[in-house]
Amino acid sequence: MENYILLYGDKKKEDNICIKNMFKNNKQINLGWTDFDYNKNMKTIEELIESGIKQIIFSGLEIGWNKEIKDLKEKYKDIKIKVICTTQDSLLYYDYERQNFFDLLELSKNNVIDDIAFLRKGQYEIYKSLGYKCSFLRENYILDKENKKEAKKKNEIIDIGIYPLNYTWDKNVFNQLCIAKYIENSNLNYNELDERMTDFVNTMDINGTIDKIEDIDEKSIIEKTAKNDINISLSFTEYMHPVFWISMEQGVPCIIGNTIDFLQDEKVSKLKNYIVTTAEDNSIINSKMVEKCLGNKDEIIKLYKDWKEEYNNLAKQSLKEFIEK
Repeated sequence: MENYILLYGDKKKEDNICIKNMFKNNKQINLGWTDFDYNKNMKTIEELIESGIKQIIFSGLEIGWNKEIKDLKEKYKDIKIKVICTTQDSLLYYDYERQNFFDLLELSKNNVIDDIAFLRKGQYEIYKSLGYKCSFLRENYILDKENKKEAKKKNEIIDIGIYPLNYTWDKNVFNQLCIAKYIENSNLNYNELDERMTDFVNTMDINGTIDKIEDIDEKSIIEKTAKNDINISLSFTEYMHPVFWISMEQGVPCIIGNTIDFLQDEKVSKLKNYIVTTAEDNSIINSKMVEKCLGNKDEIIKLYKDWKEEYNNLAKQSLKEFIEK
């Protein structure tokens, strides 16, 4: 479990929050835009191999990494190379995602990489059935006690946090902002990614406060989510859920979209019914969920903690199996 290194880039910062938490041995490398980036990355990786690293795991396949992986496999035939898939079929709508994903599949077909880890079980089962060498890696996040922030003290105003980390269609931004319109005595704290978000909040006459995240990292998300009574993270499609994990780990309920593989066991159906919506684009339904969560906060956090203890073990086992495969 110790002779690996996880390599990540800075393009998908929200993914890195969870990935770096899951894989403690990690290092950032450049995206492969230029020959300078390629050479710098190859030098870094070769130094890691010379230091005793036997397995290289890439967090996603970003631009330029395709060539680096091919050249590494050619030069170091005994080194295992694996890739964590950081996209979904739904996101192949984007040219960048589609091209990199097809390159990833091609690397697998040609036995250049040893394994692909999928974070969604359905995606894993599809590509496994198609003959690709792959694993199901359970997404997880564990917040260390010393990093937790003091939770908000109760007052008459209900603080609702909405922190989309990208301004794209799949983040379902405006449907989420609408939810606060239906919650009396509420204040919406939101990450303003575009001025149109504030225009919308003002037009809808929602009591809102810009709560901008200047740099997407673990510390920022911890600080933002802790200040609210409840947080909302309702993307249309998602494979990593950092806002959800960090909020729940701090004891602040977070309503999430039906974009998850965890909470599927019948034993946690009660928790799922509290926090997993069936309609990401229905702000009225989701406002009622918010009210229900606020009235059952203590029970929700207890259900979460009871479930999470067991889930941590399952996630740790899937991580171990992926690394040792």
